Amino acid sequence: MSGEPRTEDEVVARFQQLLEERDQLTSMSLERQQEVAEHDLVIKTLEPLDAGRKCFRLVGEVLVERTVGEVLPAVKANRDQLAALVANYEKQLAAKQKEVLAYQEKYHIRIKGDDGGSGAGGSGAAGGKAAGSQGVLVGS
Repeated sequence: MSGEPRTEDEVVARFQQLLEERDQLTSMSLERQQEVAEHDLVIKTLEPLDAGRKCFRLVGEVLVERTVGEVLPAVKANRDQLAALVANYEKQLAAKQKEVLAYQEKYHIRIKGDDGGSGAGGSGAAGGKAAGSQGVLVGS
């Protein structure tokens, strides 16, 4: 970026961009959390089974025959990688939320429909991401 925004429109555009980035991180984190839950369900299903039992795994677009003993470690490893990715997204999301709140405070941005004052408005934006990102921006 080429320094500080010069006009109110630039401030609003940058704020909306920050909100969109935060929402994208939230969306990606939720998608990965869902994938972790799906992996947990598969692991819960496979663990009580005999390691030599035949099972099928979708690799790309191909269904391959394997045994539970071959598939279970791979599913656990994938779940662990996804969980680490979720943790990374959560850290990025916390940093982005701080950036959004700092920008909002620096330029005295209020989101129309936020009923709280400056203290309550900040916590309201952190707690109600969906409602805050759909409001109308008003410069003061």
